[in-house]
Amino acid sequence: MLGHRRSITLRTIISLTAILFAVGCYRNVAPPREVPVRTFTDDLGRNVRVPQKVESIVSLAPNLTETIFAVGGGDLLVGVTTFCNYPPETKAIRKVGDTQKPNIETIIALKPEIVFVSTAWQLEGFT
Repeated sequence: MLGHRRSITLRTIISLTAILFAVGCYRNVAPPREVPVRTFTDDLGRNVRVPQKVESIVSLAPNLTETIFAVGGGDLLVGVTTFCNYPPETKAIRKVGDTQKPNIETIIALKPEIVFVSTAWQLEGFT
């Protein structure tokens, strides 16, 4: 009889622990917001979706960084390469490695909406 009682108590403790764990881990997380996107077909025939309103960009080439600044998007840059030195405002932007070896972890941590790459071979192993 004592063994049966201990078995019930153990099951009760395990059940209560599981319930408390589940309740303690529950978060009231809002569903992800839907972002309006544009869809276009790239040169390789792939459909690409980009946000209609871009708020953060990483550039992996100096020429692209200069072009982004030239069209008025410099304030959207959150990451550039160590080779990006023009215009002078690039000095204040987070460096994400160099053109040939970008730091993928740093780029992901910046959460850019778009990453501009000058050639596909730079990230060949990540596609």
